[in-house]
Amino acid sequence: MNKYIKKIILLLVTFVFLYFVFRNLNIKELIIIMKGFKLQYFILLMISVVISHSFRGLCFKTLLSNSVNLPFKEMAPLCMTAGALNVVLPARAGDFFRAFFVGQKYGIDKVKVLGTILLERIFDTLVIFSFLAFGIFFYHRNPLAMKLCTFAGMAILLAVIFVVVAYKFNNINKICKFITEKTKKIPFTQFIEKVIAFINKICGSFFNGFEIIDSPKKIAKAIISSSLIWFFECVNFYIVMTGFGLHVHWSVSLFLIGFIALACMIPSTSIFIGPYQLAVIAAFAIYGVDKELALSVAFVDQAGILAANAIVAVIFLFKNNISFKDLKEDIKQTEEQ
Repeated sequence: MNKYIKKIILLLVTFVFLYFVFRNLNIKELIIIMKGFKLQYFILLMISVVISHSFRGLCFKTLLSNSVNLPFKEMAPLCMTAGALNVVLPARAGDFFRAFFVGQKYGIDKVKVLGTILLERIFDTLVIFSFLAFGIFFYHRNPLAMKLCTFAGMAILLAVIFVVVAYKFNNINKICKFITEKTKKIPFTQFIEKVIAFINKICGSFFNGFEIIDSPKKIAKAIISSSLIWFFECVNFYIVMTGFGLHVHWSVSLFLIGFIALACMIPSTSIFIGPYQLAVIAAFAIYGVDKELALSVAFVDQAGILAANAIVAVIFLFKNNISFKDLKEDIKQTEEQ
């Protein structure tokens, strides 16, 4: 698809969501609510964001611990930098930067690191779903929501089974050899062999990123780290709600992170403007919170995350002598691999 057409489609999706966000919204009331936010809570929010990403760094370090002992103090700022780049660059380029940085500095296959990042996302999905399921079954037993939650759980379970089977019975090398043997007598044999060899190498490296599956203790450590990541994401919302003087049951945070995770899967602009805000409004609507107050919470929470990530990213890039021009070239190089 032409990149300009893709950008137009993403903008259209964003505008559609923004229409529903701002429809029937009282702008004057929104401004009054925003002015009432206590700024000291914004500092607390940014601290909580840093703590959350510290556990992200620990999870990432654990997932790659079979290959290299990554320094923990470097992984948290790396993950925050990747988060900042995912906002300002398209196609989640921050994840490619994370793979390039670790691969380049510590001599690990970059494709393998991308496989590890995918595994990290699977653990995140498991934890978020668990939080959301807990909220639905214990605090909002809506029949439709319970059915959707059950189907989602089955889909996630199948995805996990697929990953484990794909890693444990990784026969890509045998498959590629079989295809190579069968295509020796057809035209363009050399070209086909090169393509198959490339696929074999990429798939092999990617599945090697799942090697932690062989260690139950490390899997448990990674899942605990992921749980703490999302616990502090819940804390982020609690801090913002307190800053607005909003007192609702803590379980709202379970729906917030669940709805936001689903919303961020929807193709939109890099900063998730539109889906993010509508997800927050939908979660708060379950608890009867006005749209203006819900949107205020969404704005401040997202601003706090962006600010914390941006500050750490600037320091990290400066410390490692990485310019924005070099950054784009590094990401492009990793994508091509």
